[in-house]
Amino acid sequence: MLLRRLFFINEDRTKYVSVGFYPARDYLRLVEFGVVRRGGAPKTLILSDEQVDALAETLPTLRDDMCIGEAVGRSCESGAIRLDVIRGRRTARLYVDSQFMSLTLWDIEYLSRMFIILHSNCVIISWYFKTCCPMLQ
Repeated sequence: MLLRRLFFINEDRTKYVSVGFYPARDYLRLVEFGVVRRGGAPKTLILSDEQVDALAETLPTLRDDMCIGEAVGRSCESGAIRLDVIRGRRTARLYVDSQFMSLTLWDIEYLSRMFIILHSNCVIISWYFKTCCPMLQ
């Protein structure tokens, strides 16, 4: 990964969101969601710009519905991502292809507010990459 910005989602720093360029993927700007497991390999989900935009639009509504208890069993699909609410718990699962990551209501609250910062970091990183590394494009 090149020019990475890392944001932790929860207090114990086991879930994170990372923005960066991936040399192995033609230097595309991608967003990585990850879970660090104790004693195991980390689980990562990599989202494109379009998937991140779809998720950013979905999270505030999902958060509001989960807070008042109306989102039970709700599913939201957009492209290759899917967000399902688990019945009886204030938890949702973010699916990218066949992999998933569980998000609590607090995680969703934090992410929905953080996407403004995440988007501005994507813009800054893109500008830096285009200005300082034109030979890689």
